[in-house]
Amino acid sequence: MSIKQKALKVLGFLAIVGAVDLSITVRVLFTSAEITFEPLHLLSIVLSVAFSLAMGIMGVIVSNKPAKVSKLFIITLLALWANFCDVFLFVLNGDLVPSPIINFVIVIAFAYMAHQVKREPGNR
Repeated sequence: MSIKQKALKVLGFLAIVGAVDLSITVRVLFTSAEITFEPLHLLSIVLSVAFSLAMGIMGVIVSNKPAKVSKLFIITLLALWANFCDVFLFVLNGDLVPSPIINFVIVIAFAYMAHQVKREPGNR
């Protein structure tokens, strides 16, 4: 297992932790009535958590089999899109919540590392 594959596995675990953290943060913000969520924003958050969680689980599984890293492309693209929308909607509402931003950074790093693992010799 190469360093890049190990980094992909670690980022997979971080994506899982980030998704759980985002869901907990949103639950606390929602119950404390500190922030009011629009239906589109709630949908974006749910998709962000679901895609990040799925991406993390698939990343942990696939990191041991680098030839199958290309299967992460669609779920990673969806996670990037959902997390970007989530951060964008938080910024539009004037709320600067660090949890979605951190989750977005984790997804970007995961996408980069998955691309690097795919480009390693012998993994095409």
